[in-house]
Amino acid sequence: MNEKKASRSYRIFKLFIEKNRVMVTHALDIFFNGLKTGASDTKKTRLIIQAYVTTGKITKEEEKFIKFYAFDMLKIAGIGIPFVLLPGASIIIPFVIKAAEKRNIDLMPSNFKNKSK
Repeated sequence: MNEKKASRSYRIFKLFIEKNRVMVTHALDIFFNGLKTGASDTKKTRLIIQAYVTTGKITKEEEKFIKFYAFDMLKIAGIGIPFVLLPGASIIIPFVIKAAEKRNIDLMPSNFKNKSK
């Protein structure tokens, strides 16, 4: 890409960020909080699985948590795999998520949902 085109793209991106600063900040907060929660959920899941392997039993709450976590991981795979495999999926995925929400289909993993709604 030539210097002039890269400079123009950068200016357009910078302008978008400046115009939508609050929205972008809010979206990034949700994303990073989701990553943080996902990491702690992964650690908790690992501990539950270790406990199951060593003792052979887990509580009903732990079993429910594992099922919920596995379901969330399937949602992430369902969104993430097309993103990697299909050209242009990064543009299409937000529209697919919005269309699914309108039809009461939950595609978003629980860690990345806006908790304030």
